[in-house]
Amino acid sequence: GDHSGICLGREQKGRGMGEEDGKHSSTHPPTPLEHGHVYFSLLICVPGVTGNGLLILFLIFCVKRKPFTVYILHLAIADFMVLLCSSIFQLVDSLHLHDDTLLSYVLLLMIFGYNTGLHLLTAISVERCLSVLYPIWYQCRRPRHQSAVACALLWALSVLVSGLENFFCLLAAEPRFPECRYVYAFSWVLTFLVFVPLMIFSNLILSVQVCCHLKSRQPAKLYVIVTATVVLFLVFAMPMKVLFIIVYYSNPSDESVWKFFPYLNLLSTINCSVNPIVYFVVGGLRRKKSRKSLKEALLKVFEEKPEHQAPRFTHIVSVHLLTTLGLNTVTRP
Repeated sequence: GDHSGICLGREQKGRGMGEEDGKHSSTHPPTPLEHGHVYFSLLICVPGVTGNGLLILFLIFCVKRKPFTVYILHLAIADFMVLLCSSIFQLVDSLHLHDDTLLSYVLLLMIFGYNTGLHLLTAISVERCLSVLYPIWYQCRRPRHQSAVACALLWALSVLVSGLENFFCLLAAEPRFPECRYVYAFSWVLTFLVFVPLMIFSNLILSVQVCCHLKSRQPAKLYVIVTATVVLFLVFAMPMKVLFIIVYYSNPSDESVWKFFPYLNLLSTINCSVNPIVYFVVGGLRRKKSRKSLKEALLKVFEEKPEHQAPRFTHIVSVHLLTTLGLNTVTRP
């Protein structure tokens, strides 16, 4: 889910208006390569929509609400939105239904889901890092509804960023300058100077801390999930954001660059589709002798106890400190 659909949508809208004006007397039949791309995209999007939909239902009805599961639920909703919109876009494109209104809403929701996924992954990485660096605060002083409030604020930020991108740059007949450049400057700062550095540094710190304290045993499954999802996002989804901003600041009218966007869009849909598979695979680790069902594997991940989320030595020290403070309070006259 990403900005490739936007560029494709603009080409579709331009092509549709050209047909209305008589610039194209007939539509050319789709080539086998175009058919193959559409089928392959749907082959990725449809299982991804199904997997994320089942994951959403599972997290709502089968798992006790915890800070980590709140973030994962919202991330699954964002991925579901991206994949569903990408599927609709591919169907509209393959059936040659040049509906500008439908494409506008589809592209808006695709960008919205993409931006929200980026923001949520950063929040997950930062919170996991804080749980390791400051276990006492995380266990005792962390606000109860911090995850829900953070998700609400991140969705609101995504509404702002996506709305500005669509209004000034993407869905207008011609990009509005200089407003469009200001919008992408704002988006560039948020993405590459705030969210991506926080995501990378938090995971580096998390990896170092976990490796240093867990030499004799495997790291918690939650750490593996966070690291895997972040790496997949940076590899598969971020190239779209990078290329799109570069194109807009170099030469927006250069048609030769748009040919790369369908393939980058495919990578982004792979990223959104693979997250439920990561949760299942990680949840099934360390059980070589017995087969685990899908529900058991997911429960193993999402119901992992808090004490296994921090390094054992740090947790023991934290418990002793809290016990000592409690005893001092009781014995004090």
